[in-house]
Amino acid sequence: MNAHPALNPNTHLVPALRSAWPAIKDHFAKHGALKLSSWISFYQHADVMHSGIVLAAFFIVYVYVMQQITGNASQVDGLWTFLPVIFCGHFTLQKFIANGGLVPAETVSFFGKPQKTTIWDIIEPRLALILVLELLWCVRLTFHAIRRGMFKKGEEDYRWPLLRAKMLRWQWELFTLFFIAITQIILLAVTALPSYILLTTKHPKHVADQVPRPINHLTVADGILACLLVTNLVMQFFADQQQWTYQNFKRGKDVHEKPLTKDSPKLYTEADVARGFVTKGLWAYCRHPNFACEQATWWILYMFVPLTFLPTNPSAPLWRYAITYAIASPLIMNILFLSSTRFSEAVSAGKYPEYKDYQKRVGMFLPLDTFLRAIYFKTLVPTEQRYRVEANVWGAPASLQKKT
Repeated sequence: MNAHPALNPNTHLVPALRSAWPAIKDHFAKHGALKLSSWISFYQHADVMHSGIVLAAFFIVYVYVMQQITGNASQVDGLWTFLPVIFCGHFTLQKFIANGGLVPAETVSFFGKPQKTTIWDIIEPRLALILVLELLWCVRLTFHAIRRGMFKKGEEDYRWPLLRAKMLRWQWELFTLFFIAITQIILLAVTALPSYILLTTKHPKHVADQVPRPINHLTVADGILACLLVTNLVMQFFADQQQWTYQNFKRGKDVHEKPLTKDSPKLYTEADVARGFVTKGLWAYCRHPNFACEQATWWILYMFVPLTFLPTNPSAPLWRYAITYAIASPLIMNILFLSSTRFSEAVSAGKYPEYKDYQKRVGMFLPLDTFLRAIYFKTLVPTEQRYRVEANVWGAPASLQKKT
Protein backbone atom coordinates (compact mmCIF):
# COMPACT_ATOMS: atom_id res chain seq x y z
CA MET A 1 0.00 0.00 0.00
CA ASN A 2 1.03 3.61 -0.59
CA ALA A 3 1.51 6.42 1.90
CA HIS A 4 -0.91 9.35 1.97
CA PRO A 5 -1.36 10.85 -1.54
CA ALA A 6 -0.50 14.36 -0.30
CA LEU A 7 3.08 13.16 0.23
CA ASN A 8 3.44 12.63 -3.51
CA PRO A 9 4.71 15.87 -5.11
CA ASN A 10 2.73 15.02 -8.26
CA THR A 11 -0.52 15.37 -6.31
CA HIS A 12 -0.27 19.07 -5.46
CA LEU A 13 3.20 20.62 -5.75
CA VAL A 14 4.13 19.78 -9.34
CA PRO A 15 0.69 20.62 -10.83
CA ALA A 16 0.70 23.92 -8.92
CA LEU A 17 4.15 24.84 -10.22
CA ARG A 18 3.27 23.88 -13.79
CA SER A 19 0.04 25.85 -13.82
CA ALA A 20 1.42 28.91 -12.02
CA TRP A 21 2.57 31.04 -14.94
CA PRO A 22 -0.49 30.38 -17.16
CA ALA A 23 -2.82 31.12 -14.23
CA ILE A 24 -0.98 34.30 -13.22
CA LYS A 25 -0.77 35.55 -16.81
CA ASP A 26 -4.46 34.78 -17.46
CA HIS A 27 -5.65 36.59 -14.33
CA PHE A 28 -3.76 39.83 -14.97
CA ALA A 29 -4.55 39.74 -18.69
CA LYS A 30 -8.23 39.81 -17.76
CA HIS A 31 -8.13 42.16 -14.78
CA GLY A 32 -5.05 44.29 -15.43
CA ALA A 33 -1.83 44.45 -13.45
CA LEU A 34 -1.96 48.12 -12.49
CA LYS A 35 -5.07 48.03 -10.33
CA LEU A 36 -4.86 47.24 -6.61
CA SER A 37 -8.24 45.50 -6.80
CA SER A 38 -6.77 43.09 -9.34
CA TRP A 39 -4.00 42.07 -6.95
CA ILE A 40 -6.42 41.71 -4.06
CA SER A 41 -8.70 39.56 -6.19
CA PHE A 42 -5.76 37.42 -7.25
CA TYR A 43 -4.71 36.80 -3.65
CA GLN A 44 -8.26 35.94 -2.65
CA HIS A 45 -8.92 33.43 -5.39
CA ALA A 46 -5.59 32.10 -6.62
CA ASP A 47 -4.08 28.77 -5.67
CA VAL A 48 -2.06 29.32 -2.50
CA MET A 49 1.14 28.21 -4.25
CA HIS A 50 0.49 30.64 -7.14
CA SER A 51 0.14 33.60 -4.80
CA GLY A 52 3.22 32.39 -2.92
CA ILE A 53 5.22 32.43 -6.16
CA VAL A 54 4.09 36.00 -6.87
CA LEU A 55 5.14 36.95 -3.33
CA ALA A 56 8.60 35.46 -3.91
CA ALA A 57 8.88 37.21 -7.29
CA PHE A 58 8.13 40.54 -5.61
CA PHE A 59 10.99 40.10 -3.15
CA ILE A 60 13.37 38.97 -5.90
CA VAL A 61 12.69 42.15 -7.86
CA TYR A 62 12.93 44.29 -4.71
CA VAL A 63 16.30 42.81 -3.65
CA TYR A 64 17.87 43.10 -7.10
CA VAL A 65 16.63 46.65 -7.77
CA MET A 66 17.71 47.88 -4.32
CA GLN A 67 21.19 46.42 -4.60
CA GLN A 68 21.56 48.04 -8.03
CA ILE A 69 20.48 51.41 -6.63
CA THR A 70 22.54 51.28 -3.43
CA GLY A 71 25.48 49.11 -4.51
CA ASN A 72 24.95 47.21 -1.24
CA ALA A 73 24.75 43.43 -1.62
CA SER A 74 23.23 42.89 1.84
CA GLN A 75 19.65 43.67 0.80
CA VAL A 76 18.59 40.05 1.27
CA ASP A 77 20.49 39.87 4.58
CA GLY A 78 18.15 42.49 6.00
CA LEU A 79 15.16 40.40 4.93
CA TRP A 80 16.59 37.09 6.14
CA THR A 81 15.04 37.37 9.61
CA PHE A 82 11.56 38.07 8.21
CA LEU A 83 11.05 36.17 4.95
CA PRO A 84 10.68 32.63 6.38
CA VAL A 85 7.96 33.97 8.67
CA ILE A 86 6.28 35.81 5.79
CA PHE A 87 6.18 32.70 3.58
CA CYS A 88 5.04 30.50 6.46
CA GLY A 89 2.43 33.10 7.38
CA HIS A 90 1.23 33.13 3.78
CA PHE A 91 0.38 29.42 3.79
CA THR A 92 -1.03 29.62 7.31
CA LEU A 93 -3.13 32.76 7.01
CA GLN A 94 -3.97 33.01 3.30
CA LYS A 95 -7.56 31.85 3.77
CA PHE A 96 -8.04 34.20 6.73
CA ILE A 97 -6.49 37.19 4.92
CA ALA A 98 -8.42 36.45 1.74
CA ASN A 99 -11.61 36.57 3.80
CA GLY A 100 -10.76 40.08 4.96
CA GLY A 101 -9.67 38.88 8.40
CA LEU A 102 -13.21 37.80 9.17
CA VAL A 103 -14.50 34.45 10.38
CA PRO A 104 -17.63 33.24 8.57
CA ALA A 105 -20.59 32.92 10.91
CA GLU A 106 -21.43 29.48 9.57
CA THR A 107 -19.96 26.76 7.40
CA VAL A 108 -21.50 23.65 5.95
CA SER A 109 -20.54 20.43 7.70
CA PHE A 110 -19.51 17.23 5.95
CA PHE A 111 -23.15 16.12 6.18
CA GLY A 112 -24.47 19.33 4.63
CA LYS A 113 -25.74 20.92 7.83
CA PRO A 114 -24.84 24.50 8.82
CA GLN A 115 -22.56 24.81 11.83
CA LYS A 116 -20.99 27.69 13.74
CA THR A 117 -17.37 28.44 12.95
CA THR A 118 -14.41 29.73 14.90
CA ILE A 119 -11.11 31.16 13.77
CA TRP A 120 -9.63 27.65 13.94
CA ASP A 121 -11.92 26.59 11.11
CA ILE A 122 -9.98 28.79 8.70
CA ILE A 123 -6.57 28.79 10.45
CA GLU A 124 -5.23 25.30 11.06
CA PRO A 125 -3.89 24.95 14.65
CA ARG A 126 -0.74 22.99 13.69
CA LEU A 127 0.16 25.56 11.05
CA ALA A 128 -0.50 28.32 13.57
CA LEU A 129 1.83 26.62 16.06
CA ILE A 130 4.58 26.41 13.43
CA LEU A 131 4.06 30.10 12.63
CA VAL A 132 4.33 31.05 16.32
CA LEU A 133 7.56 29.06 16.62
CA GLU A 134 8.97 30.80 13.56
CA LEU A 135 7.99 34.15 15.07
CA LEU A 136 10.05 33.25 18.15
CA TRP A 137 12.92 32.35 15.82
CA CYS A 138 12.45 35.71 14.08
CA VAL A 139 12.48 37.67 17.36
CA ARG A 140 15.76 36.05 18.48
CA LEU A 141 17.48 36.53 15.13
CA THR A 142 16.20 40.09 14.68
CA PHE A 143 17.42 41.05 18.16
CA HIS A 144 20.85 39.65 17.35
CA ALA A 145 20.90 41.36 13.94
CA ILE A 146 19.95 44.75 15.41
CA ARG A 147 22.61 44.39 18.09
CA ARG A 148 25.24 43.66 15.46
CA GLY A 149 24.15 46.69 13.43
CA MET A 150 22.82 44.74 10.45
CA PHE A 151 19.99 47.21 9.91
CA LYS A 152 22.17 50.31 10.01
CA LYS A 153 22.07 52.33 6.81
CA GLY A 154 24.77 51.17 4.42
CA GLU A 155 25.72 48.13 6.50
CA GLU A 156 27.06 45.28 4.34
CA ASP A 157 28.14 41.77 5.31
CA TYR A 158 31.96 41.58 5.23
CA ARG A 159 31.86 38.55 2.93
CA TRP A 160 30.27 40.37 -0.02
CA PRO A 161 33.17 42.82 -0.59
CA LEU A 162 35.61 39.90 -0.38
CA LEU A 163 33.67 37.98 -3.04
CA ARG A 164 33.22 41.11 -5.16
CA ALA A 165 36.98 41.67 -5.19
CA LYS A 166 37.57 38.16 -6.58
CA MET A 167 35.19 38.57 -9.53
CA LEU A 168 35.11 40.49 -12.78
CA ARG A 169 32.32 43.08 -13.06
CA TRP A 170 30.13 40.95 -15.30
CA GLN A 171 30.63 37.91 -13.05
CA TRP A 172 29.57 39.91 -10.01
CA GLU A 173 26.48 41.24 -11.80
CA LEU A 174 25.38 37.70 -12.71
CA PHE A 175 26.13 36.55 -9.16
CA THR A 176 24.03 39.32 -7.62
CA LEU A 177 21.09 38.48 -9.88
CA PHE A 178 21.11 34.70 -9.86
CA PHE A 179 22.45 33.93 -6.37
CA ILE A 180 21.90 36.90 -4.08
CA ALA A 181 18.48 37.88 -5.47
CA ILE A 182 16.89 34.83 -7.11
CA THR A 183 18.45 31.82 -5.39
CA GLN A 184 18.42 33.17 -1.83
CA ILE A 185 14.80 34.30 -2.03
CA ILE A 186 13.81 30.89 -3.40
CA LEU A 187 15.75 29.19 -0.61
CA LEU A 188 13.93 31.26 2.00
CA ALA A 189 10.60 30.47 0.33
CA VAL A 190 11.42 26.75 0.40
CA THR A 191 11.60 26.91 4.21
CA ALA A 192 7.78 27.06 4.13
CA LEU A 193 7.39 23.71 2.32
CA PRO A 194 6.52 21.85 5.56
CA SER A 195 3.60 24.23 6.10
CA TYR A 196 2.53 23.83 2.47
CA ILE A 197 2.52 20.04 2.51
CA LEU A 198 0.49 20.05 5.74
CA LEU A 199 -1.97 22.52 4.24
CA THR A 200 -2.57 20.25 1.24
CA THR A 201 -4.02 17.60 3.55
CA LYS A 202 -7.12 19.83 3.81
CA HIS A 203 -7.72 19.76 0.07
CA PRO A 204 -11.22 18.49 -0.82
CA LYS A 205 -9.75 15.56 -2.76
CA HIS A 206 -8.44 14.14 0.55
CA VAL A 207 -11.78 14.03 2.38
CA ALA A 208 -11.66 10.24 2.28
CA ASP A 209 -7.91 10.13 3.01
CA GLN A 210 -7.60 11.49 6.53
CA VAL A 211 -4.08 11.75 7.93
CA PRO A 212 -3.33 9.96 11.22
CA ARG A 213 -2.94 13.25 13.10
CA PRO A 214 -5.01 15.96 11.37
CA ILE A 215 -3.57 19.47 11.39
CA ASN A 216 -6.72 20.89 12.99
CA HIS A 217 -5.92 19.08 16.29
CA LEU A 218 -2.81 19.54 18.40
CA THR A 219 -1.35 16.55 20.24
CA VAL A 220 1.21 15.93 22.96
CA ALA A 221 3.78 15.36 20.21
CA ASP A 222 3.15 18.92 18.96
CA GLY A 223 3.96 20.20 22.43
CA ILE A 224 7.14 18.13 22.61
CA LEU A 225 8.38 19.50 19.28
CA ALA A 226 7.50 23.04 20.37
CA CYS A 227 9.45 22.63 23.63
CA LEU A 228 12.38 21.16 21.71
CA LEU A 229 12.47 24.12 19.36
CA VAL A 230 12.25 26.67 22.19
CA THR A 231 15.11 24.88 23.99
CA ASN A 232 17.12 25.01 20.77
CA LEU A 233 16.46 28.77 20.45
CA VAL A 234 17.61 29.31 24.04
CA MET A 235 20.86 27.45 23.32
CA GLN A 236 21.34 29.54 20.19
CA PHE A 237 20.79 32.71 22.21
CA PHE A 238 23.48 31.66 24.69
CA ALA A 239 25.89 30.86 21.85
CA ASP A 240 25.31 34.31 20.31
CA GLN A 241 25.61 35.94 23.74
CA GLN A 242 28.95 34.24 24.41
CA GLN A 243 30.26 35.40 21.04
CA TRP A 244 28.95 38.92 21.67
CA THR A 245 30.51 39.08 25.15
CA TYR A 246 33.86 37.86 23.84
CA GLN A 247 33.99 40.26 20.89
CA ASN A 248 33.18 43.19 23.17
CA PHE A 249 35.77 42.08 25.71
CA LYS A 250 38.35 41.86 22.92
CA ARG A 251 37.60 45.50 22.06
CA GLY A 252 37.88 46.55 25.71
CA LYS A 253 34.13 46.79 26.28
CA ASP A 254 31.55 45.03 28.45
CA VAL A 255 28.33 43.38 27.23
CA HIS A 256 26.65 46.81 27.15
CA GLU A 257 29.47 48.14 24.92
CA LYS A 258 30.79 50.39 27.68
CA PRO A 259 34.56 50.61 28.36
CA LEU A 260 35.91 47.98 30.74
CA THR A 261 37.08 49.18 34.15
CA LYS A 262 39.19 47.55 36.86
CA ASP A 263 35.95 46.51 38.56
CA SER A 264 34.53 44.84 35.44
CA PRO A 265 34.30 41.03 35.65
CA LYS A 266 37.22 39.34 33.87
CA LEU A 267 35.30 36.85 31.74
CA TYR A 268 38.24 36.20 29.45
CA THR A 269 42.03 36.20 29.77
CA GLU A 270 44.81 37.93 27.91
CA ALA A 271 45.40 34.63 26.10
CA ASP A 272 41.76 34.52 24.95
CA VAL A 273 42.07 38.03 23.53
CA ALA A 274 45.37 37.25 21.80
CA ARG A 275 43.83 34.20 20.15
CA GLY A 276 41.28 36.42 18.39
CA PHE A 277 38.27 34.10 18.45
CA VAL A 278 36.10 32.58 21.16
CA THR A 279 36.73 28.97 22.20
CA LYS A 280 34.99 28.79 25.58
CA GLY A 281 31.44 27.98 26.64
CA LEU A 282 29.41 26.33 23.89
CA TRP A 283 32.22 27.23 21.47
CA ALA A 284 34.41 24.62 23.15
CA TYR A 285 32.09 21.85 21.94
CA CYS A 286 31.78 22.94 18.31
CA ARG A 287 33.15 25.78 16.22
CA HIS A 288 29.71 27.17 15.33
CA PRO A 289 27.13 26.32 18.03
CA ASN A 290 24.87 29.14 16.82
CA PHE A 291 24.84 27.77 13.26
CA ALA A 292 24.34 24.23 14.55
CA CYS A 293 21.23 25.37 16.43
CA GLU A 294 20.05 27.33 13.39
CA GLN A 295 20.14 24.21 11.23
CA ALA A 296 18.48 22.17 13.97
CA THR A 297 15.61 24.71 13.94
CA TRP A 298 14.60 23.73 10.41
CA TRP A 299 14.86 20.02 11.14
CA ILE A 300 12.60 20.39 14.18
CA LEU A 301 10.05 22.33 12.12
CA TYR A 302 10.22 19.63 9.46
CA MET A 303 9.38 16.98 12.07
CA PHE A 304 5.78 18.28 12.06
CA VAL A 305 5.47 16.55 8.65
CA PRO A 306 6.12 12.95 9.76
CA LEU A 307 4.19 13.75 12.93
CA THR A 308 1.14 14.43 10.77
CA PHE A 309 1.48 11.58 8.29
CA LEU A 310 3.07 8.67 10.19
CA PRO A 311 0.37 6.16 11.21
CA THR A 312 0.57 3.86 14.22
CA ASN A 313 0.76 0.85 11.90
CA PRO A 314 2.43 2.07 8.68
CA SER A 315 1.26 0.42 5.47
CA ALA A 316 4.26 1.73 3.55
CA PRO A 317 8.00 1.79 4.35
CA LEU A 318 8.85 4.27 7.11
CA TRP A 319 11.07 6.31 4.80
CA ARG A 320 7.98 7.20 2.73
CA TYR A 321 6.66 9.17 5.70
CA ALA A 322 10.01 10.58 6.86
CA ILE A 323 11.50 11.59 3.49
CA THR A 324 9.09 13.86 1.62
CA TYR A 325 9.57 16.72 -0.82
CA ALA A 326 9.30 19.13 2.13
CA ILE A 327 12.61 17.79 3.44
CA ALA A 328 14.16 20.19 0.93
CA SER A 329 13.62 22.88 3.60
CA PRO A 330 16.16 21.66 6.19
CA LEU A 331 18.49 20.11 3.58
CA ILE A 332 18.84 23.37 1.67
CA MET A 333 19.57 25.25 4.89
CA ASN A 334 22.25 22.64 5.72
CA ILE A 335 23.90 23.16 2.33
CA LEU A 336 23.68 26.95 2.59
CA PHE A 337 25.20 27.08 6.08
CA LEU A 338 27.91 24.56 5.22
CA SER A 339 29.05 26.54 2.18
CA SER A 340 28.92 29.94 3.91
CA THR A 341 30.67 28.58 7.02
CA ARG A 342 33.50 27.13 4.96
CA PHE A 343 34.03 30.52 3.32
CA SER A 344 33.96 32.31 6.70
CA GLU A 345 36.41 29.80 8.17
CA ALA A 346 38.82 30.32 5.28
CA VAL A 347 38.81 34.02 6.15
CA SER A 348 39.32 33.29 9.87
CA ALA A 349 42.13 30.82 9.20
CA GLY A 350 43.94 33.48 7.20
CA LYS A 351 43.41 36.08 9.91
CA TYR A 352 44.13 34.13 13.11
CA PRO A 353 47.20 31.82 13.29
CA GLU A 354 45.63 29.43 15.83
CA TYR A 355 42.37 28.96 13.97
CA LYS A 356 43.68 25.96 12.02
CA ASP A 357 44.39 24.17 15.31
CA TYR A 358 40.86 25.02 16.42
CA GLN A 359 39.61 23.38 13.22
CA LYS A 360 41.70 20.28 13.97
CA ARG A 361 40.61 19.90 17.58
CA VAL A 362 36.94 21.01 17.58
CA GLY A 363 34.15 19.87 15.25
CA MET A 364 32.37 22.32 12.97
CA PHE A 365 28.78 21.73 14.07
CA LEU A 366 28.48 18.51 16.10
CA PRO A 367 29.72 18.06 19.70
CA LEU A 368 30.01 14.33 18.89
CA ASP A 369 32.61 15.25 16.29
CA THR A 370 34.58 17.11 18.98
CA PHE A 371 34.29 14.13 21.34
CA LEU A 372 35.68 11.77 18.69
CA ARG A 373 38.52 14.19 17.98
CA ALA A 374 39.30 14.23 21.72
CA ILE A 375 39.68 10.45 21.66
CA TYR A 376 41.83 10.68 18.53
CA PHE A 377 44.14 13.30 20.05
CA LYS A 378 44.36 11.38 23.33
CA THR A 379 45.22 8.04 21.77
CA LEU A 380 46.92 8.64 18.42
CA VAL A 381 48.48 12.10 18.46
CA PRO A 382 51.94 12.56 20.09
CA THR A 383 51.63 14.14 23.52
CA GLU A 384 53.73 17.18 22.67
CA GLN A 385 51.65 17.91 19.56
CA ARG A 386 48.39 17.45 21.50
CA TYR A 387 49.54 19.88 24.21
CA ARG A 388 50.52 22.43 21.56
CA VAL A 389 47.19 22.22 19.71
CA GLU A 390 45.08 22.35 22.88
CA ALA A 391 47.14 25.26 24.23
CA ASN A 392 46.46 27.15 21.02
CA VAL A 393 42.74 26.42 21.38
CA TRP A 394 42.11 26.81 25.11
CA GLY A 395 45.37 27.90 26.76
CA ALA A 396 48.10 30.38 25.91
CA PRO A 397 48.38 30.50 22.10
CA ALA A 398 51.73 30.43 20.37
CA SER A 399 51.20 33.98 19.07
CA LEU A 400 51.06 35.27 22.67
CA GLN A 401 54.12 33.27 23.71
CA LYS A 402 56.12 34.82 20.85
CA LYS A 403 55.19 38.32 22.03
CA THR A 404 56.36 37.56 25.55
